[in-house]
Amino acid sequence: MSVTIEVLDPTDHGAFMEFHDVYLRSNDQEYDQPWSADELQVLLIGDEYVRNDALLLREGEVAVAVALAELPERDNVDSAFGEVWVPPELRRRGYASALIERLELRVREDGRSKVLTETLRGIDEPTGSGREFMLAHGYRPDTTIVQRELSLPAEVPPAEPRDGYELVAWRGLPPANWLDQYARLRALLNQEAPSGETQLENEYWDADRLVHEVDQWKRMGRTAQIVVAVAPDGTLAGHTQLLFSATSTEVYQWDTLVLPEHRGHGLGLALKRHAMHAAADLLEGRSRIVTWNDAQNDHMIAVNEDLGYRATAWADQWVKDLD
Repeated sequence: MSVTIEVLDPTDHGAFMEFHDVYLRSNDQEYDQPWSADELQVLLIGDEYVRNDALLLREGEVAVAVALAELPERDNVDSAFGEVWVPPELRRRGYASALIERLELRVREDGRSKVLTETLRGIDEPTGSGREFMLAHGYRPDTTIVQRELSLPAEVPPAEPRDGYELVAWRGLPPANWLDQYARLRALLNQEAPSGETQLENEYWDADRLVHEVDQWKRMGRTAQIVVAVAPDGTLAGHTQLLFSATSTEVYQWDTLVLPEHRGHGLGLALKRHAMHAAADLLEGRSRIVTWNDAQNDHMIAVNEDLGYRATAWADQWVKDLD
């Protein structure tokens, strides 16, 4: 049978459900639960900040593999973030190779000069099929992320901010007087967090994007628990996020950032502790919290280990120059 590759229209319900079915069957590892159909469709539709280019590979009439390129529109416009999914029973038939070659061609035509991606392997696995695949296709290692999880329920001591700092929690949008400051915190992660050799620009964030993000979470069926540290002078010193899905027992510990001038006051640990207490009602019935840190980020790794997180997987980060 002939093999064809088509560009997915995520608003085409039938084609999207084929895409999501392949995506679900491809996520056969227990490290990280796949996104629901609502979450993935909202992601694929994209917005003015990130455009998404999704591909669906068919053998005959049957969808057998899928791929996605995320294309930032307001920052890092020379980069694409790609991923390919093939169900376990259909691997080693050349589908992934065909998709990644087509994905690279499309993003090069879009003016992107590099593709970034990642592959997962168990914490005790020195290598894996994904790692070997990337090397065979000309990708070079950039850095390694450690994935950790905290089994729930978990006993976490109350947060104890010190040195005049206070912690404030909310769900959804920040108070209006902090919109601009909070957008600045969100924008600084690439600059402030340890990362690999590929230096990404800070992401573009402003008050409008924060409003858009909250609307996007609602459409995905997600709830965000946000906690910020407020400095003695009333400015924001740091933040953390817990993301909850309506369809999963898994919780995401997303960004945690303390500005350099406010470090050394125990804020990272205090923020994460307070977020768990503020989200106690949302944590009921959940199985685990999953988080990620660059393997070089000794400080945040120590914070997570203090909370009881254990390492479960490596996420190897890869990059390929298309020039």
